[in-house]
Amino acid sequence: MTLKVALPDTSLIDCPDIRLKTIKVGQIARALAVFRVDEIFIYNTGKLSPRQKRDADLLVKLLRFMDTPQYLRRRIFPTSASLKFAGLLPPLRTKSHPLQSSISNLSVGTIRWGVQARVGKIDLGLDQLVDYPQTLSERDPTLFMIESVIPQLSLKVINRSDVSQYWGFESTRTGSLPELLKQSNKTTRIGFSRKAPMFKRIDDELQATVSNTKSVLAVFGGPNRGILELFDDQKDDIKQSIDFWTNTIDNQGTETVRLEEALMISLGLLNNSVGNLISQTGFYD
Repeated sequence: MTLKVALPDTSLIDCPDIRLKTIKVGQIARALAVFRVDEIFIYNTGKLSPRQKRDADLLVKLLRFMDTPQYLRRRIFPTSASLKFAGLLPPLRTKSHPLQSSISNLSVGTIRWGVQARVGKIDLGLDQLVDYPQTLSERDPTLFMIESVIPQLSLKVINRSDVSQYWGFESTRTGSLPELLKQSNKTTRIGFSRKAPMFKRIDDELQATVSNTKSVLAVFGGPNRGILELFDDQKDDIKQSIDFWTNTIDNQGTETVRLEEALMISLGLLNNSVGNLISQTGFYD
């Protein structure tokens, strides 16, 4: 069961400065987390100038920053110009971002992200470091489950996929969109376009298809250009590789719909239609 989203590397080109880019990423990340997206792929379009190519790196970095619990961010993300306005990012408040920090309140089965603080010690965001004998990364978070609390705290490394509830998203750069679509041939691939049939016209067939695949890749275009407009010379390949095309905003009242708006609306409709087939349980399961 997975919900994946593909966004173009041009997603931030409509923002003139890093402050506005940061705010936009915050809105994107909230939409992704609210509707329990598991993976985000930033695909290459070939439409960025050399200077604009930094936007794609910024998008991935800020998404990873937001998915990281607040208590680990200083260890994992050194101070940099790209994080200058990180204070404007809203909290995600997913289950993976616990507020409780007392080691005495831990129970068997509790799951937390952690990093190695020093040899033999793990930072789980608690009021003291926790013993762990193996060597792990000091930069990349590791997911731990509490195996026992008495007579001493014992940790077990697990994978994100082992968690039964929604546990945030992973963000990666990928190659071209046609390559990503071909690699996702066992997933139901949906393209969003204002020129496509309305969502209600495909809903029944979509539910039937997703009942079999249990996985969705939702593909979005970027500012100023839709999916096919980004790939003039590969339109046919993309058309053949996307299983459903749909318009999720009937008779829009504005000339354009911003990416962050399209994400919130489109993922909301997907959630109502097939959310129980492709997503783990949410915050209030």
